[in-house]
Amino acid sequence: MSDSLRYSRKHMFLHWIIALLVAVQFFFAENMGAAFDAKLETASGGWTTGAAFHAILGASIGLLMLWRLMIRRTTDIPPPPAHAPDLIQTVSRATHWLFYAILIAMPVAGAIAWFLKLEWMAEVHDVTGKVLIALIVLHIAGAAYHHFIGGDKSVIHRMIPR
Repeated sequence: MSDSLRYSRKHMFLHWIIALLVAVQFFFAENMGAAFDAKLETASGGWTTGAAFHAILGASIGLLMLWRLMIRRTTDIPPPPAHAPDLIQTVSRATHWLFYAILIAMPVAGAIAWFLKLEWMAEVHDVTGKVLIALIVLHIAGAAYHHFIGGDKSVIHRMIPR
């Protein structure tokens, strides 16, 4: 596969490290929820090891996504498969841009909820996490569709480091 049909090494690195951090993040989400509830109930409640880890991971994901957005806006990416239907291409573009929006906005919403003790912002953060799960499923399903149904194995290969 030619390099013009592959993502850059930076794109690949950021894609996979962010995917890993997001997966780890889901394991610590409940710790943060419990810590947030404790923070609301008492003046001294709040930070736990799990909550701190969740916050650090969230901030890291947000910063990495900002870096990825800069790279995305300044470098070329492979074109979508030419034979993919317009609807599939539209859903793919929307999904990718929603990933950027959510993975940048979630850490901000979480920090605002935590430091300002805003329950409604914590709810926004929580609901956005559920939307993120749906996007991840859609993203994986899209890659599987291209690979197994659409017959375009290059879609997956262009994001896998050689």
